[in-house]
Amino acid sequence: MVLDKNKIVRLFLISTGLLIYFYFFNPKSEMQRVVSPATTDQTIVPLSKTNEANPLASTPFRVALQGEEKDITVENELLKVVLSTKGGTIKKVVLKQYKDKNGEALVLLDEQSSHMGISFPYENLSINTKDLYFQTQSRPVYKLKEAEQAKIVFRLELNGAQYLEQSFTFSGRSYQINYDWHAVGIEPYLNSTTQANFHWNMAMKSLETDTKADASRSTVQYYLLDETFDKLKESSTEVEKKHIAVPIKWMSLKQRFFSSAIVADDSFKLGDLCMEPSVSSNITKSVALSLALSDKDKAAGHGQFVLFFGPNDYKILKKVTKGFEQNIPLGWAIVRWVNKGLIIPLFYFLEKYFSNYGLIIFLLVFIIKLLLAPLAYSSFISMAKMKVLKPELDKIKEKYKYDVQQQRIQQAAFCKELGINPLSGCIPALLQMPILLAMFNFFPHAIALRQASFWWVNDLSTYDSIMTLPFTIPFYGNHVSLFTLLMALSTIFSNQSGPKEGPMKVLSYTMPFVFMIVLNTFPAGLSFYYCISNLMTFLQQRFINYWVDTDGIKEKLMARQQNAKQGGAKLSFQSRVASAIQANNKKKNRS
Repeated sequence: MVLDKNKIVRLFLISTGLLIYFYFFNPKSEMQRVVSPATTDQTIVPLSKTNEANPLASTPFRVALQGEEKDITVENELLKVVLSTKGGTIKKVVLKQYKDKNGEALVLLDEQSSHMGISFPYENLSINTKDLYFQTQSRPVYKLKEAEQAKIVFRLELNGAQYLEQSFTFSGRSYQINYDWHAVGIEPYLNSTTQANFHWNMAMKSLETDTKADASRSTVQYYLLDETFDKLKESSTEVEKKHIAVPIKWMSLKQRFFSSAIVADDSFKLGDLCMEPSVSSNITKSVALSLALSDKDKAAGHGQFVLFFGPNDYKILKKVTKGFEQNIPLGWAIVRWVNKGLIIPLFYFLEKYFSNYGLIIFLLVFIIKLLLAPLAYSSFISMAKMKVLKPELDKIKEKYKYDVQQQRIQQAAFCKELGINPLSGCIPALLQMPILLAMFNFFPHAIALRQASFWWVNDLSTYDSIMTLPFTIPFYGNHVSLFTLLMALSTIFSNQSGPKEGPMKVLSYTMPFVFMIVLNTFPAGLSFYYCISNLMTFLQQRFINYWVDTDGIKEKLMARQQNAKQGGAKLSFQSRVASAIQANNKKKNRS
């Protein structure tokens, strides 16, 4: 367990002169244990050595300073969890339906990377359950089916009237574990002025082939009792620390595709967080949490929590507790609404009937294009009208070439005369922007694409590298993604569907190049989506162009222009007559 600075100082002062104590509880070695793997002593601790080394040897807790560590394995359809009598806590968690980046069983945490326990004061000492040996009557192995449950109880008995229990309840098909603690006869320790805390230190394992993307999306996220959601900065290269002085509902150690979390039945009183970027390729971030137990739980000597170890799957997270689905970043408000209301439901619907995720992405593009077809049609008609008017607009441009302001006024007046809004072609494109941005948030966090293969791509959740460069290009990287290249080419191809001049022509070539640079390290699934989208846009424009009668549009515009001129003359004459009548009436009133 990583000890916070205040605790290190306190333990250092208490243990002055106890050399062997420093050997077991040296803060430096504890920090190393979190950042990098280390061995854990599982042997029986000799009583004589305990008496010499540990200041708890003179307390009632001395009965729990020695013992034999025993493991209890509980396995359901989704999880394999190893619990230990040392600390009476979770020692290892394996997600059975997923593999790590090496194709092996996905170990979310183990005894080298994770340490959790409850600490509370006793006189001038701090008792931490992770250092004590508990007893259990549970059998060594449990294998649960869907409807079955198992409760593992660990008891630390000081005497007949004083004991501390920690229990874990498992269900046959769930990523959630109910965690309860119950103190009898030791409530005075919990109700002292010093806080009793739940501590959790974890080095988050690097589980993805793209270690940079995994690290950049690993952080600590939390949800307050007032329904405020917040997190530590994922991109920070410095140690991030935060003190939360208000009640906390849940805390999540969130990685790109998986989360380890604790949810309070009531709330935690306050919390201290510390997150440190790791220099190891096997660890994304090292995290230390200290969450104060609520006064209500301390007074009752009993607390209930839910531990979650599982995938960042929207359907699964939404069922855990309120706001828990926010472990998946879905973008700003309107973008998040599009993801929740359209993209995610549509993706899950297609997933029910198709197992090939390349085909699912193709159908996703097709359906969205179909839904947006009215906007595309409106945009194309507007562009067709502007194309018809271009010769007349060019004449106005030439006539007022030395007066840009007048040029724009006359062009706008000409378009208004024909009932055309020059920006009407842009409005449909702007309405489609939330969907475009929603994809940028959806694909990098879609766990369904993780390790899903399609054509030459082994993993649609990361980039498809067809060539590794001997050097790194700024913003581009040191590899070449084929789907990103195809996406850029398809963008250029799609942009040739209509004539472009001046800045628009330059933009039609520069933007694909910019996208190629930006998306080179993004998931192959996202590049494939935009590649197919560009090709469908091209076909859609060709189809509309085939069916739309541009000559008819021109005739209607010219006819409308003629009617507008005639109507404008009549309106002008009527206006002059009305103005003359009003002037005459005012003159009479004055006299």
